[in-house]
Amino acid sequence: MRVTNTSDNAAIVKIMKMVEQAQTVKAPIQGVADTIAKYFVPVIVLLALITWTFWFNFAYSDLGMEHLILPQGQSRFVFCFNFGISVLVIACPCALGLATPTAVMVGTGIAASQGILIKGGDVLERINKITTVVFDKTGTLTSGKLQVKDMINVVDKFKPQLKEDQSKFN
Repeated sequence: MRVTNTSDNAAIVKIMKMVEQAQTVKAPIQGVADTIAKYFVPVIVLLALITWTFWFNFAYSDLGMEHLILPQGQSRFVFCFNFGISVLVIACPCALGLATPTAVMVGTGIAASQGILIKGGDVLERINKITTVVFDKTGTLTSGKLQVKDMINVVDKFKPQLKEDQSKFN
């Protein structure tokens, strides 16, 4: 027995590295989401602070002291703080920042389980523009196993139709 390559050069190792790299490549849309999140997060934090400030001022005002009904055992500060936190949690841009990488990971993972290797999020994003897919005639791209799908008898299929006048020349 003679070893000609190390295990690092094995096809399975190369495939594993390619799948690993595919999951780390950012899709172009992820850059857009990151840019939006860069401005969105400070705006949401500011809105949460404004909401808390408004409710804090209302709760400790004369009007709030008279008309505000607090849940049992809750202080005015905690009541107001819950409004600010609610704005922060509901408008959290985490979904924006996590949705794209999660979608890429799930998409490449499902494709890999079906035997399709996708090189990265950028490729996954460009797939929607594909209008035609051409496979080779052997079927190796679809099943990976050579097989005869159909046989056509060429003589019967393409038998020339002779007119009566031409038949005397044969």
